[in-house]
Amino acid sequence: MTALAAPDFPTFDSSDFSGEAGAFYFDLVRLQDRPDIPRAFPHRHNYYHLLWMSDAAGTHMLDFEGFEVRPNTVFFVSPGQLHSWASSVRPRGYVINFSTEFFVQMFPRSEDIAQFPFFHIARDTPVLYLDQDRHDELMPLLQEMEKEVMSRGEGRFDIVRSYLLILLTRLRRLYPEHEADGVSPQSYSLTKRFKLLIEQHYLDFGPVRDYAEGLHVTERQLNDAVKRTLGKTAGQLVHERLILEAKRLLSNTDVAVAEIAFQLNFEDFAYFCRFFKKHTQLTPGEFKKRYSDPVK
Repeated sequence: MTALAAPDFPTFDSSDFSGEAGAFYFDLVRLQDRPDIPRAFPHRHNYYHLLWMSDAAGTHMLDFEGFEVRPNTVFFVSPGQLHSWASSVRPRGYVINFSTEFFVQMFPRSEDIAQFPFFHIARDTPVLYLDQDRHDELMPLLQEMEKEVMSRGEGRFDIVRSYLLILLTRLRRLYPEHEADGVSPQSYSLTKRFKLLIEQHYLDFGPVRDYAEGLHVTERQLNDAVKRTLGKTAGQLVHERLILEAKRLLSNTDVAVAEIAFQLNFEDFAYFCRFFKKHTQLTPGEFKKRYSDPVK
């Protein structure tokens, strides 16, 4: 398979907010201390990015979907997601960045990750709007993480990882438990694991049966679980991920539409155009023209 073309939009491979020497692992900084934040231009990170906005007002664009920015908002951005945001007031709060290695140490099993609806899960809402009491109740956890980062003491990342796990667990309690009423935990968990597998293999897996085999279930069991949880077929979720990648490439590269179709494993260019228009109501060319100009 031909490698995907490098996008034109900026990609941040690591973060040095904390000024730590050596390989990037984890850092945290106050929003009000960074004049280069917010970043209103489309960009992405190759690490996990959590925005804790105690005070802000504006819009956050995340993978072509707009979300309101307001006080006491928490955003979760996964590696590779395209995003930009702006605020009409000087934002206050924290930004937390951590590498994929740090994340895997927190959640070594995919089943563990699937319990958290924040990262790597297409179509889950990547934002929580907290009330003031919840915000104030959780703030000490961020302050303790900040204290450990600034101290640079021995074992600080072990302590930070513990605080971050507590923070994410507390936030998970505030997140809707299921995306549909009456869904069994088994169906919900299988759907989550399926979406994780899509993220990892949407370019090299073929039909849904490939995913079912990877999850050690039958194709029918997988489809039934997804339908009960989301009201969609398993194939629709795979298609949605392909459409998202097509949008990213169309809006942020100079690669021809035909080449993008080929890179996404569509052998028939005409079929790719029909497929894209069916899901977006725009042809690939129309979408590229509408979204290729960077937002300044």
